[in-house]
Amino acid sequence: MLIVISQLLTAFVGRSLNPFAAYIGESFALTNFQIGFLPTALFVGQFLATLPMGFITDYVATHRLMLLLMSIVGGGFLLLATIDGSYFLALLFIMLAGLGYGGMHPVTNKMLVQLYPIEKIALPIGVKQMSITLGSALSSIVLIAIAEQIGWQPTITMASLLLLGMAVIIYLLLKSHEETFRSHRATETSLVAHLKKLMSSTPLFFTTLIALILMGIQITFNTYILLYLIEVKVWAVYLAALALACSEIFGAIGRVLWGVISDKFLRSNRWLALLMIALWLPFALYGLHIVQDRLLLFFVIATIGFSLSGFNGVWMSLAVESVPKTLSGSASGYSVTFASVGVFIIPPLFGLILDKADYVQAGTFLAFVSSLCALIIVAMLFSQKKKLGSS
Repeated sequence: MLIVISQLLTAFVGRSLNPFAAYIGESFALTNFQIGFLPTALFVGQFLATLPMGFITDYVATHRLMLLLMSIVGGGFLLLATIDGSYFLALLFIMLAGLGYGGMHPVTNKMLVQLYPIEKIALPIGVKQMSITLGSALSSIVLIAIAEQIGWQPTITMASLLLLGMAVIIYLLLKSHEETFRSHRATETSLVAHLKKLMSSTPLFFTTLIALILMGIQITFNTYILLYLIEVKVWAVYLAALALACSEIFGAIGRVLWGVISDKFLRSNRWLALLMIALWLPFALYGLHIVQDRLLLFFVIATIGFSLSGFNGVWMSLAVESVPKTLSGSASGYSVTFASVGVFIIPPLFGLILDKADYVQAGTFLAFVSSLCALIIVAMLFSQKKKLGSS
């Protein structure tokens, strides 16, 4: 529960960037293309930190690393709240927070591996991943409501101080379990040796490739849905934030349920679960464009959140299942690191298309990318079937 709370609070602050993107864009007078680089900056930090942090996680007591990373996220956003009008300084502080935010994935995954047997890891990881979307949903509901009253900068300041305080309290509570969080250490002595083992895993490579695409689409959707609902559907800011929160809540449910679906109904075939998610997205994005009824639009947004955020638990389970337990931290770091490349590409490209054209063309781009993702998964499934047939 303490691990789940830690991840939830980190997401509460780290993922506040999605609902606050519109506020920051207005405050700094940014274009859609520039707004697209706000989440990208967060994931640049994640990209830089996750692989080395995954490596460190396999050697150092994980509860100490968690304190460090929560402090980095809180400190980065605290600095963001102090600046006024400097876009590049904002990107720098967001990137700093991304270092801590990205490092939390391999650390918390490793902590769960240290606590649970590998055959029972899917549900704990799903619950832990669910806390990320719950934290994001809470930031959409709570922080925007506060920001409407006192402004986005004081709101981020308060949230950051809450995270920093809770980081210290949770560390003190976990200190008595130090021996547990030092277990399952790796035997390899270099990052190169780790990487050779990780890169030899074909399932891990394709898992990361699919995550690259879906993560890029997910961050794009979360960043621009507020602007889309306000500019195109002419919704009030708080109603649009409520829709984003709805997406995040159903995403949290999806992170657990997709794991259950893959275990109980798909015979642990997580690839088939990813295929179902990728195939649904083009239809849901089209529905987002043609639906006018608000209640029905909430339903469409909820299904997109259920799918886009829900894939995360399946992805993390696939990543840790593809390697030995001693390398689970490194596998998580490796997969999150290279999957983050999608966040560098897709949100800014979506913003550029939006600046040059409109939401229809930009949405078509996302539908095309998700269809490409489905084709890759089909190829992977055929490859697995052929391999099983030959053996």
